[in-house]
This record gives sequence, C-alpha cells and structure tokens, in this order.
Amino acid sequence: MRFTSKALYFAVAMMILSISAAASVVLNEMELNPPEGGADWVEIYNPDNESVDISGWTAEITDGSWVGKFPAVPAGTMLPARGFYVYSGPSTWNHNDGGYATLYSASGEVVDKTANRLDSMNNDFTYGRHPDGHDTNTDGDWGLGSATRGESNIR
Repeated sequence: MRFTSKALYFAVAMMILSISAAASVVLNEMELNPPEGGADWVEIYNPDNESVDISGWTAEITDGSWVGKFPAVPAGTMLPARGFYVYSGPSTWNHNDGGYATLYSASGEVVDKTANRLDSMNNDFTYGRHPDGHDTNTDGDWGLGSATRGESNIR
C-alpha cells in the first residue's frame, strides 16, 4: 500500500489528536467503601471536545497490599466528549476502608492516579473531582460527597 504525503500527514495528525485526547481522560470519582451489599467502583471522565477510544483500558484500586483489578474495557468502546465510563468491581471485594485508584491505557501506561483516600463511613459518599475533570494534581481537586456514579459531580 502506498501513502501520499497528504494521507501520511493526516494519519499522523489523527494519531497525535487521539494521543493528546487520551492524555486528558482522568479518574473522576471513586467508591472505596460502599454500603452493605454494594461494590467498589471508579469513574473516568473525558473533559475534551473529542471522543476517545478506551478499548482495553483498565483500572485498579490499591489498598495496602490488596489490589482490586477491574476488567478491561470492551473493544470498540468510545468515551464521548464530556462523557463518563464506570468500572465496577464485584461485591465480594474485601479490603480496608480506602486506597487509591490507577487508570491504565490499553498499552499499560498509567493515564491517571489518585492520592490515597480513607472512607470509613460505609455509605454512598464517594471521592470525586469538583468540578468534573478538574486536574491540578493537588488534593484540592477532590472532595467527599454524595455518589454521582456515571453522572456529573455537580448537582
């Protein structure tokens, strides 16, 4: 197959746009200690104006030596602009009352990682970014509030 210079430039530009958009996807909310019968979960958010292919992306929660790994995102999954995706763990996960979440690209690179959080209340309160996608790499990005799984943290 032979590429023209325009086709090659277009392919490279599309690859760069997809990489930069993927770099903007962040962990947005996490449930580390759900109410009785509930399950841990983490939510990711795409703050950009372009969709991102998150096929094969994974996430995990780490609490001391315990690690809960979420299944990989199914092939063909697009995270729309300003959209949310939720990873759900099984209700059988049993760990202490906190931890941190890590988001990985399909190639295994760390896309985002939270600080360690403690949630000892065993209720539907979660840690979330306020506003959605706010990422200054400081603790001020996060707050404890009512769960908004798969929805905006702003009510």
